[in-house]
Amino acid sequence: MCPAVYRILDHMEQEVKITGTGDIMFYDYQMERAYNSTTDSFDFSPSFQYISKYLKDSDYTLGNLEGTMAGNDKGASANDYGYWADIHSLNFNIPEAAAGNLKDAGFDMLTTANNHVLDSGIEGVASTIDFITGAGLDQTGSFKSESDPKYLIRDVNGINTGFIAYTNVMNETLDDSDSYIVNDLDDYSEEQISLMCSQIQQMRQEGAEFVVVSLHFGERYVSTVSDEERTLARQLVEAGADVIFGSYPHVLKPMEVITAQGEDGTSRTGVVFYSLGNFLSSMQYQSSNAYPRDLGAVASVLISKGSDGVQIDGVEIVPTYVDWTEEDIAVLPICEVVDNPTAYEDRFGDDASSQLDQKRIQTGYESVIQTIIGDSDLTYTYSDYKYQISLEK
Repeated sequence: MCPAVYRILDHMEQEVKITGTGDIMFYDYQMERAYNSTTDSFDFSPSFQYISKYLKDSDYTLGNLEGTMAGNDKGASANDYGYWADIHSLNFNIPEAAAGNLKDAGFDMLTTANNHVLDSGIEGVASTIDFITGAGLDQTGSFKSESDPKYLIRDVNGINTGFIAYTNVMNETLDDSDSYIVNDLDDYSEEQISLMCSQIQQMRQEGAEFVVVSLHFGERYVSTVSDEERTLARQLVEAGADVIFGSYPHVLKPMEVITAQGEDGTSRTGVVFYSLGNFLSSMQYQSSNAYPRDLGAVASVLISKGSDGVQIDGVEIVPTYVDWTEEDIAVLPICEVVDNPTAYEDRFGDDASSQLDQKRIQTGYESVIQTIIGDSDLTYTYSDYKYQISLEK
């Protein structure tokens, strides 16, 4: 195929890549594989051994952490390891070692506005923030104090970038006095949407040249985009959002490029990933329901800064698959597995399980980019095991 062509402007001063992933979850299956009984410690780094280079290839990478880090034996429940995360209770208190492993894998930020944020209570919210930031990661979406800023602005390779995270789904209810703890849309409440839009505008006023939204919304296992989701996305773009990384459905959804009129009358373009599926979890494909919960995507926006401001020049997509072995549960870059099979021949055997894995990987190779493109008129090229989507029409 032809190589990707991006518009390079003579007056361009900076090029930046900002990357988002699907949901990050740690179940007991993952803990069993990561636990070392000799040292009584956890190491999840094998989960990222194949995908890390794609995360580190970005100037800034963020992901949504669905779970809490309350500490050993401090969650709502505990198993033999002092932590808890299973398919029955769907209550997650995960080992704090995961924060350092995610940092080492290439993540720069973990957002915590999601339905599992209160799985270990209010105290667990604070400890989760402490463990994440203690590992050297940025964090936003939940907060320890009412005075904490509800968003972050970071200098990403010369571009001031604002980050804000909200959830529309909560497993627990907070009292009004504690409502500051989580950025919650409260089932698409007009009041909360207005608040979020005003916070996006406030980031702009404080110098954010580019705004990234992490949004936990939609319906679980539903791969179509509702009118309600599209309306919210447009409102956020009109308010000043440039890219929205969606999570919660655990399956992929189509992306959308929105051209909207800002309040100042100027036209602006935003890129919306309604759901990037699962990045890492123990959710497997089951023929009984056919939910593609084993597939996901790492999505990057390529932006440039010039005399006319910051613009989005293109999008990169790396399709992913969550693969199980007896040793680990790892995120695999689908295109590399298919197009460079010798690099992965030691991972797959001739047993039925490996054959199913390879069948699912082939399915992802054929379907992920098509799902993301949807019925839009966006075009793409392919190189270096990535899809490059052009926003030019």
